Amino acid sequence: MDASDWDERYRAVTQPWGIDPAGTVATRVADLDPGTAVDLACGDGRHARWLADHGWSVTGVDYSSVAIDRARSADVDSAVKWEVGDATSWTTESEVDLVLVSFLHLPLAELVDTLRRVAGWVAPGGRVMYLGHSIENYHRGVGGPPEPDILPGISDLARAAEGFRVYALEHVVRAQDDGFAIDILLEFGPWDRR
Repeated sequence: MDASDWDERYRAVTQPWGIDPAGTVATRVADLDPGTAVDLACGDGRHARWLADHGWSVTGVDYSSVAIDRARSADVDSAVKWEVGDATSWTTESEVDLVLVSFLHLPLAELVDTLRRVAGWVAPGGRVMYLGHSIENYHRGVGGPPEPDILPGISDLARAAEGFRVYALEHVVRAQDDGFAIDILLEFGPWDRR
């Protein structure tokens, strides 16, 4: 898919992912001290707005200009900085405390490279949090992309976190209307400097 495909998708459906954050994101971030965050591949901004509402200074980035326009129009109070950019090449000028990458699905080598690259933005004590559909969902769950070559497994995300401190690498099973979806969570960051 390219940006125009996502533009059409966002034109066709208002709030395709809902307005609330994914439960896993809300639960995992709740224990972190607010700081600076990048919501990479933010879509229409539900996570970025939620982070800002909980004290984070947030930049939301997506390569769909329609998604970013929707995010800006829904952002009446939170003052998120919105940018159009490609998750595989966009970069930040300064260290951040959190990089959130939710439901970004790329060919696996590209996803691993992207997660390793964004880990370089993270300040000591900070985190990269990836949440997406697992390859296990393709075989055993419901919903999610039907292309197995873009669905990571545990070993794929372990490669992304190699050499970093891993806080979580696990499957997350959540109820769907017609069964269960199987997501995958990776939370990792730099080792503390000593």
